[in-house]
Amino acid sequence: MALRRIQPRELEELAARWHFSFADGEIEEFVDLTGWLAETIEQLDCLPAARPRVLEAQRDPGRRATPEDDPYNAVVRWCRVRAEFDGLLSGLRVGVKDVVAVAGVPLTCGSPVFDSFVPDRDAVVTERILTAGGEIVCTTNMDHLATAASGDTSAFGYTRNPFDPNRTAGGSSGGSAAALHYDDVDVTIGCDQGGSIRVPSAWCGVVGLKPTHGLVPYTGIVGIDPSFDHCGPMARTVGDAARLLQVIAEPGADYLRALAGAPDDLRDVRVGVVSEGFVGVDPDVAGAVRGVIESIRELHADVRDVSIPEHAFAEAVTLGSSIEGMAMLLAGGGNGYHRTGEYWPGLAAALNRGLASSAGGLSDQMKLILVFGTHMQRTYLGEWYAKAQGVRSAMRTGYDRALAECDLLVMPTTPTTAHLHVEEMPVAARVRRGWAPLANTSATDMTGHPALTLPAAETGGLPVGVMLVGRRFDEARMLQLAETLERNVGWRP
Repeated sequence: MALRRIQPRELEELAARWHFSFADGEIEEFVDLTGWLAETIEQLDCLPAARPRVLEAQRDPGRRATPEDDPYNAVVRWCRVRAEFDGLLSGLRVGVKDVVAVAGVPLTCGSPVFDSFVPDRDAVVTERILTAGGEIVCTTNMDHLATAASGDTSAFGYTRNPFDPNRTAGGSSGGSAAALHYDDVDVTIGCDQGGSIRVPSAWCGVVGLKPTHGLVPYTGIVGIDPSFDHCGPMARTVGDAARLLQVIAEPGADYLRALAGAPDDLRDVRVGVVSEGFVGVDPDVAGAVRGVIESIRELHADVRDVSIPEHAFAEAVTLGSSIEGMAMLLAGGGNGYHRTGEYWPGLAAALNRGLASSAGGLSDQMKLILVFGTHMQRTYLGEWYAKAQGVRSAMRTGYDRALAECDLLVMPTTPTTAHLHVEEMPVAARVRRGWAPLANTSATDMTGHPALTLPAAETGGLPVGVMLVGRRFDEARMLQLAETLERNVGWRP
């Protein structure tokens, strides 16, 4: 592919962007130099490159879901991808959020920007699911480019809540949560940058686990910012979540063995109730979670109130990181720059085509992210992004301090139950409502600690998520204690 050459007038514009100008007679020389650079870089098309990861498998890309076989609008595409392996996931049917690359199966990210994009590679988690005997049966609906938690911004329409179809399933991994209410989906994959696994899991009454940052590889998944992109399991039970985590996580801990050793009660377990996690929470939701905390106390846990003042930093840090971070990630073709590991040229090409032809179909959240993120980068050159990243360290220290004296932390997953779907809403109201459910979940995306939401409470016939937070890379202990809660407290409604 020939690179487009820079014209003389463009050189002056590009220099002005960086606050300098060319001296008399230099323009011609720089035109020659940029032409030489382009000619040299064009050689990349003729040089050997790493081959995409594509596991040998039966791959039926399937078809779009219909209202008859997908009443919750949880599925973008029914498919069938299966390899000839036996393992921990043998017999399990897996749904993956529609940001996860499955070679030969169209990927949309819930956006018209990715219309007709078909990955030529598998994500690492896809490969691990297939080699463990799992069968991928669907790609799941999600908020537009994963930029909202409301479950109502997808190009394919809102995902309906299984407990009340007039409400949303939450997001951005809403389809992965709602699809667990179908008989032919056993476990699902979600992704989480501010709460996108845990919010829909809480609203749909399922188990959702955001692992420690870096525990599950993100290679081959469309993200927001590599410094806090997370991928994790969603399931009906703690046991199924642990089984899927065992497969997709980096080798090390034995989560299934930990579950087998789950204690009968929580004697000698120190549980910290995070006071800041109840600020701004609907009284009925707070009361439902406090009821579960009393059940934890009755299981002989040492329950104590703890304060993490840094929890209140979450909104500023999350928006300060994610807005500019995602705008610049998209400017870098969805791959970004300055990192090791595999890059995905096909993603960059698809983004370039899609933004050129379909940017008018971007969601309001995405438009805001692009204009404000670009403004911040152009005006301050990453200064405020750097500040946000710096404050993340203070947040991590605050959580580590609390977890030095507690085995687990607990708080409501979301401040309210599932939102009623509203078709028409002012732009500002929809954008802010779409981010409001992240009030408690986003902190651990910034700190990197593992967090698990359990469907242990309810109010008004709707699920209420109870969120547990554990020490970094100690998912085994967190899952073990969650198993004890599942066994003794049970799931509601």
